[in-house]
Amino acid sequence: MTGYAGALRVNEAKEYSFSAGASYAHPVNEHLGLSLSYLNEGHPTDHHRDGVAGQVWVRTGPNQPGWSFAAGAGQYYYFDTTELHSDGNTKYTNDHGWAAIYSVQATYHYADSRWYNQVQVNRISPTGKDSTTSLMLGVGYQFNGVKGDKLHLEGPATDEAITLMAGQGINNSLSSETTTIAALEYRRAVGRYVDWTVTAINEGNTPQSKRNGVATQLWLIRSLNQKVELGMGAGPYFNVKVPDAEGQRSHKAGLVSIGGRYHLAKRVVAQASWNRVVTDYHRDADLLLIGLGYSF
Repeated sequence: MTGYAGALRVNEAKEYSFSAGASYAHPVNEHLGLSLSYLNEGHPTDHHRDGVAGQVWVRTGPNQPGWSFAAGAGQYYYFDTTELHSDGNTKYTNDHGWAAIYSVQATYHYADSRWYNQVQVNRISPTGKDSTTSLMLGVGYQFNGVKGDKLHLEGPATDEAITLMAGQGINNSLSSETTTIAALEYRRAVGRYVDWTVTAINEGNTPQSKRNGVATQLWLIRSLNQKVELGMGAGPYFNVKVPDAEGQRSHKAGLVSIGGRYHLAKRVVAQASWNRVVTDYHRDADLLLIGLGYSF
């Protein structure tokens, strides 16, 4: 697991901004690996773009003290809030799409430690959009020897959970309007590395965020130790009510999430998550939620 921060260049515009991200990498064999990542491409002029990426990596070898090197390629699904410079009521749009992502990295592994440092360069090339190149420095931690499957499948009393959450919603506009939100989640393990959730969500009551509904998602889960697990989920979000939006076409949306859970006790779990609502009527939103759950 690696956290990154660094600088980004918009190649066509010759403009610079920041970049940040987080990535989970999983070895397939000695020279091949897979990764899931979240990347934020900063705030260049007229654009706020971020997204999630899946990549295949070719590596020089296993993680041993000293330097190792890798090259990766894959697909990046992006969310881009774009200024329209329009005289009408619509000032921005939420663009979504796929882009190729290519990366190279150098990693320094410390002797007798699970910690490592990493330098990574990413090239993201959407069709018909600005391409970016980012240089990021990372700090990571290896979970070698941790079995990694679902913690609550080891004990029959923690197979399901109900979690009450609250937090902040951020509209994906150029003004980033905020509001208080709430959610109630039912979670069930359906495999050793897979969860299924059904979540009722209320996104607040401002004109930009007046939306509520029910989402269902499948999650890939990785246990880091006996108390902590991380996951990434995706699925449809069915809206009972939608915000006022010109040209809105559907009560359907998508929900992409990254979250972590901490088992405080056998039946009590704390949870935090970042969730991206993906719409077709330019009312995307970030939902930041924390809460407590009861396992049974």
